[in-house]
Amino acid sequence: MDFLGFLFSKKFLRHFLIAIGITLALIWIVLQSLAWYTKHNDYIVVPDYRGLSFVEVQSNPENVNYQFNVIDSIFDADKPKGSILSQDPFPGAKVKKNRMVYLTITSMVPEKTTMPELRDLTLRQAQSMLESAGLKLGKLSYIKSFDEDAVQNQLFKGRIIKAGTVLDKGSVINLSIGMGAKAMIDSLKVDSLEE
Repeated sequence: MDFLGFLFSKKFLRHFLIAIGITLALIWIVLQSLAWYTKHNDYIVVPDYRGLSFVEVQSNPENVNYQFNVIDSIFDADKPKGSILSQDPFPGAKVKKNRMVYLTITSMVPEKTTMPELRDLTLRQAQSMLESAGLKLGKLSYIKSFDEDAVQNQLFKGRIIKAGTVLDKGSVINLSIGMGAKAMIDSLKVDSLEE
């Protein structure tokens, strides 16, 4: 029997069709098993966690279908400590159960900075130095001094603070500013008139 005759024989065709049938059945079983194992089309929607406290989100029983991992913390004085700034996957994304949600939160411990020396600087210079150090300008009080628009004292929580003191970033610094020579002369004239 030659090779072409064997390919078209009933015995070969029957075995070939059985092999194709078994292969298709195995492929179907594997695909069904994978769909069951991977929970194909069994999705849950990721909620929006931004703005919430990390502790609150982690302890909420509604979040048992997710695992949480903090990948970064950023200092932001305007947001509560430990609040969630961003998340991956994004809100509204469809994911499988037990999906890892990666979070970026605000730092629980604020960054530190040192207090710059502001005395004898102009108000504009002092404000610029405060901002570059990560501090905020608070209240301004004007006092009698010949240095017009110059910082006379730098105060933190009502007390004079020395340059080099370590503070939390975002701390509020109040300044005493000199009124200038003209204001001093005017106040001396008023004092002499009253006498």
